[in-house]
Amino acid sequence: MPPETRLVSPQRVGPPFAIGVLAVLGTIPFVTALEPLADIPRWLAVAVIIALGVGSVGLATVAGAALARDIGLRTLAPERLPGDGVRAYRLPVVVGVGVALVTLGLHASGVALGGDPALLDRWVDGGSLALLASVASAVVTELVLRFGVVTVVVWVAWTSRPATDGGVTRPSVWAGVLVAATLSSAVAVAVAVAAGGIQSPTVAAAAVGPFVGGVVFGILYWRYDLAAAVVAHAVASLLRALVATALF
Repeated sequence: MPPETRLVSPQRVGPPFAIGVLAVLGTIPFVTALEPLADIPRWLAVAVIIALGVGSVGLATVAGAALARDIGLRTLAPERLPGDGVRAYRLPVVVGVGVALVTLGLHASGVALGGDPALLDRWVDGGSLALLASVASAVVTELVLRFGVVTVVVWVAWTSRPATDGGVTRPSVWAGVLVAATLSSAVAVAVAVAAGGIQSPTVAAAAVGPFVGGVVFGILYWRYDLAAAVVAHAVASLLRALVATALF
């Protein structure tokens, strides 16, 4: 049987939670200016974003801090990556660039098939605030979906059917990675549809891109650490926003 999970300590919850709260706040100036929220009082939009964002980050960081170490997942472990110190995170940067190129390629394919050429990128019209929001939202997403969802799913699967050597099994890890990637895809599709993207190519691009990215970021979290997933996602989001800003 696996060992009992240690009680979570404030020292383990505090840093990721503080980063998550700052990231949530970083999305507010731009998100509250989006067209779908135009008819909602700004104070109400801000209150909802803070409540949902901080609440989600709080639950995710508590779950991740309490459970991740027991299943071999780490928030910051540069020694797991090739290279020394900060230079070790060159690999996630390269991966992030690759994810951005794949996402942009899917978007271009959707446009070629008749999708809205600007629908998925209207959020970049806010200039520097939108660029900040792209990075901030990437941080929030990784904390909630990877540190939270992936960790919980893997931990539940591990405690239900632990490996004979006490380690987690590959199926349990893949279950967590795929569940989180599917949630990311579903949210992206819902946002695209809500913004008016009802064409099949647009919805397909909105579904496939986040799913592929979610799988890649989940693998980075599993094989290396949460910081690797955050760096890769932030780079992918920022590069995509910069390219979209130049094109639309």
